[in-house]
Amino acid sequence: MKLNIITTCIILLVNLTLFNIKVWSNSFYDYPMFFLVNACNITQESFNPYEVSKKEMLEGKKKYNTCMNFIMSLSTTLNSRCMSLETEKINPEESMTYADLSDVFSTQDLIREVLLYSKNNPQFDNQIAWLHAAKAISQKWPCKKIFN
Repeated sequence: MKLNIITTCIILLVNLTLFNIKVWSNSFYDYPMFFLVNACNITQESFNPYEVSKKEMLEGKKKYNTCMNFIMSLSTTLNSRCMSLETEKINPEESMTYADLSDVFSTQDLIREVLLYSKNNPQFDNQIAWLHAAKAISQKWPCKKIFN
């Protein structure tokens, strides 16, 4: 009887943990573009820590982390897909899932491109951020892998 209760508790705990991980990971992909832009705008500002409250600093840190985590994950995925590409041509439909970021010198370059894309295309503000951020990055730095 005691073993069944312990087993049930362990199974329930594992299921809840997996459910929470899935919910968190899905929310990362569901960011609307305006949310990402709002988070990434913090990287374009500078704050004097003596002139802002602790609450504002913590909110800025949260936005900064959201932006950087999103941009780094997306750019790593786009670049690694390009580097591991085994064909010489990419379909136009697939091109936005590849980017050659070998000439990009900073994350700020990527962020500025995503912000510029959003500014030039405000009609996409309520749509999925990863889709349009990927489009912005892949249009600026298309995958042009050199084959030996």
